[in-house]
Parts: sequence; C-alpha cells; structure tokens
Amino acid sequence: MHTVGSISDEEHHQHTQKKEKARLEKSNDKEQAIKDSTKLVYTMDLEAVMLCPLLKASALYYKTKLAVHNFTLFNLASKSTKCYVWHEGEGGLVVSVFATMITDFLENELAMHGSVSEIVLFSDGCTYQNRNAVVSDAILELAVRKQVTIYQKFLEKGHTQMECDSVVHSTIERQLRKVDIQLPSDYIRIMSTARQFPQPYSVTYLDHTFFKDFTRNLVYPSIRPGNKVGDPTVTDIRALKYSQDNTISFKTDFDDAYEPLPKPRRASKVAASDATNAPMYKESVPIKSEKFVHLQQLKKVILSDHHLFYDSLRHVCTGQCTHLISNT
Repeated sequence: MHTVGSISDEEHHQHTQKKEKARLEKSNDKEQAIKDSTKLVYTMDLEAVMLCPLLKASALYYKTKLAVHNFTLFNLASKSTKCYVWHEGEGGLVVSVFATMITDFLENELAMHGSVSEIVLFSDGCTYQNRNAVVSDAILELAVRKQVTIYQKFLEKGHTQMECDSVVHSTIERQLRKVDIQLPSDYIRIMSTARQFPQPYSVTYLDHTFFKDFTRNLVYPSIRPGNKVGDPTVTDIRALKYSQDNTISFKTDFDDAYEPLPKPRRASKVAASDATNAPMYKESVPIKSEKFVHLQQLKKVILSDHHLFYDSLRHVCTGQCTHLISNT
C-alpha cells in the first residue's frame, strides 16, 4: 500500500515497527520456551474454509457445498500440533466455539506437561476468534482455577507468519491436492497422516455436543481499555495477561508495561466455572435449504455408502428437499 501512496511515510514506519516488535516478541518467547519447560508457547489460527464434497467432478462447480473448519494450535518449542475439525452442521464460527476449543486444549496441555507456570498464545487479532470478552473470560477462569499465568499476544495484521499457517495448514493443503473428499471425516484421515516427523498431527473431530456456552457470568463483559473518545479500543490491544488473582491486564504496545483492564461495575465477581457452562447447542445446526438441495443433487457423484450422511443433515426442509431424498 505504501508503494502506491495510499498511506503516509509515517504510517508505514509505524506499521513496520509494530510488525517487527511482534515478530521479536514471538521469537523471544519461543527461545524461552525451548530452554524452560515450565513455559508453553503456541500459535493458533483458523484454516481457510474447506469444502465437502471436494471432487474433480464438473457437477460440483456451481453447487454450494458443506463448509468444514479446522482450528489449529502449534507448540513453538516441541512442534506438537492439535487440530480441531468440525463442519457447519455441528457448529458455527462464533465466540463460544473458539472459547471451548482454546480452553479444552489448554486443560489437556496442562494435564500433560505437569509443572507449568506460564502459557503464551500468539494469534492474529480477529475479534470473533480470539480478541473478545467471551474468550478472555474463558481463559481467565482457567488461569484462576489452574493457578497459571496466561498471556495472549496479537501479531500485526497482514504479517502474522504463524507456524500453524506456514507449516501446518500449508502441509495439509498440499496433501489435499492428491485426494478426493466425500465426507467431512475424510479430512481427519488426511490431516492425521499429513506429517510423520517429529510426530503426526493430533486431530479431533467435533460435533455440536462438544461446544459450551461461555457468554454468561462474565467477569469482564468488555475488554475495551477505555470508554472515552480517543481511548484505546479492543483492536489497539497488543497483549493481554490473565492473572491468578482473577484480573486481566493489557498492553497497546509490546514495549509498554501491563496496565490493569478496567473491570465494569456490572461484572460478575467470580468467573463461571467450566463445569457450569451449559451446552451451546441442544441439537445439530440447520444448514440452508438451498445448500441441502445442492448436496442432494451432488449425491450422483458421491458413493452411495455416504448418502445417509447427506440425507441426515439438519436443514429447513422444503417440498423440494423431501422430493430429492425420496428419489435417491
């Protein structure tokens, strides 16, 4: 953008500084984690949407397909990798979905690694995935319950260069060029065998019963640092610190000291326990009627053994839907 004059020299300089600070922050944390087993450092991100079915048949070109998602967390020291995979009929791309996966992952990592005093999570600044009050309160509750300090650090937009993307997602995408996908579960097989060294990716296939509602009893209903004009906003936050005393601190620059995040008056005094979080979905998520119709039409290029999966997708049914199922 700078080369065509859309931003000023000063803006370009500031952007470059932020990019370099973020990269240095990640590099320093990685080196510390390699030397110190009590510190765990991860990058995390959502892979670009995958489609099902994914075949070479020309019949697929003009049909809408089922969206399949992969949320990946990558350990910078050990290179161990966790992939959470689900399709749109089992859950959406909403804050509680990401809060559930992040806290489930951290619970398991803490159980596996024994004595851990500090966890760092690097990600982009996407608000619905990882920079919002619901995810923050879920992480805070875990930090208090497990008595561990957790940091979230956000890389500069357009320059994230995270290993979960450059290593994991690119490896998976190369493998997908060689195969056909008839069911969402086919992605599990491909991901599980995409890497053998230093260890295969750990892949969990999720359904709607896995996800929990983290939107209630928030200690911090907002993570905005200020409320006046000119105050920092959520997107200005570069880092968050979740402390064992049930407080969150923030930075708007990696060089700054952490400052306490204002706790709104209407905040809950105690974070909701993970055990009290109600299921997010009572049943599977309906897909659009048009998509269901298209998937029914695509059964002619899908093995008959797999038709039942597409017939059982919950949807807003129309007469056309019923007719398609009864005639296949």
